[in-house]
Amino acid sequence: MRHDELRAAMHGYFKQALAIRIDQIGANGLPSELDLAPQTTTQMLAEGTSEDYWGIMAPQGTDAFLRRLCEATGLSGPGSTKEADRMLQEYKLAHRDFLRALVKHQASLEHYDFTGPMAPVLQAPAPEAPADLGIALQTAIDDYVAENKRAGSWQSATFEKKEANLALLTEYFGAHRLVGEITKRDAQDIKRVLLELPANRHKMPQTRTLSVREATEVAGLAKISAVTVNGYISTFQSFFEWAMKNGHAEANLFAGTRVGKFNSKAVPKRQAYKPDALKAVYREVTENTLGLVKAESHKWATLIAIFTGARLNEICQLEVADIQQQDGIWFFHLIDEGDANKKFKSAAALRKVPMHDELVRLGLLDYRSRMEAQRKTRMFPEYTFCAKNGYGRALGRWFNATLTPELGIKSTGHVFHGLRHTMVTRLAQAGVAEPIYQSIVGHERQGVTQQVYMREGYTLAQLKAAIDLFAV
Repeated sequence: MRHDELRAAMHGYFKQALAIRIDQIGANGLPSELDLAPQTTTQMLAEGTSEDYWGIMAPQGTDAFLRRLCEATGLSGPGSTKEADRMLQEYKLAHRDFLRALVKHQASLEHYDFTGPMAPVLQAPAPEAPADLGIALQTAIDDYVAENKRAGSWQSATFEKKEANLALLTEYFGAHRLVGEITKRDAQDIKRVLLELPANRHKMPQTRTLSVREATEVAGLAKISAVTVNGYISTFQSFFEWAMKNGHAEANLFAGTRVGKFNSKAVPKRQAYKPDALKAVYREVTENTLGLVKAESHKWATLIAIFTGARLNEICQLEVADIQQQDGIWFFHLIDEGDANKKFKSAAALRKVPMHDELVRLGLLDYRSRMEAQRKTRMFPEYTFCAKNGYGRALGRWFNATLTPELGIKSTGHVFHGLRHTMVTRLAQAGVAEPIYQSIVGHERQGVTQQVYMREGYTLAQLKAAIDLFAV
């Protein structure tokens, strides 16, 4: 990261923050001495040592702070400890001078100066040259989507979701509204609309023919969840970050506008399976006592999920060639080679997952050999591809609509994806280090040490020792 780019990002971030604070003072007046106390304390910290400053600003460590800062400013994450230290130092300097500028402005409002010459009579200013307000909103959105399509940044389902979210922007502001005309107040207005937006408004007879503004005025309808609101705002943030970098907007108007905490009890959470529930699934797919397992793919795909924590589509798109052996260890090579329809959630999802001893004992390698002898390319050829759901639709339906209900364990948490939560939970409970089980399930490892100094990752032997600690 170039130093001048870092300074420019910090300057823009705090310049916007200063403008907001000055506007608040203009509207509400100077804060009281009591209200100014935290500002004074923060300024003292910013002018003091880095140790004292970050001890208060980020008592749990600076990794999470840097992630939030990069999200707010559009900077890429630090590539080394040295770069992280430089970002923290520049932030502290910029924060210090932001506070000094704020104090200077506040001081200028504490007195009137009548000793100088009489102020000249104000005259209307000469008209300024029209500002460059960028391009039409729809044109910018089309360019943004096209760039991400060319770059392969999003999966098919992600495209549909983001395009639907961005369609609300053009519906609300109008397709021909210039991006540069949209203000921070506009961003706050659309956030308020989102908070009042009925769920499934395009499907509900009361709202499907109404505009977004009209739909919010219909009483008695359930609203979209806070999670969905934040999904919209996240898309808007990403778009305006792109618009700012491409000269279409001066600031990311949606930075820091996500809604706060919401009632988690109202949102069903996926969870780890209780021991008895997991045993019931394992017993049925291995013994088929109730006759629920109609195909070998039901058995083996479910067992792979139980003993790897892999995602539904990662399993259903497995190829015979993806099960390999290295140094005497069998493993699943989750890689985007072979079938052009293979999709992975992120770069961290491309990984090697050792085969659990139980899968070997149950005969997965024999099943693989049969598929190979039949000259099958994919482990589960009966699962067909669709652009939205990949290969996992049929298995997910069978598991969630047939298996768990018939076993009497169906719940909002006990779904196919819950097997993934179970693997993470049980490995953590067994004392496995977090970066190791993150590597097994394909989560991005956090922190400078893991992201920079451990790029090579863990050995198969290390991962194998960890995954075999899992037991049904």
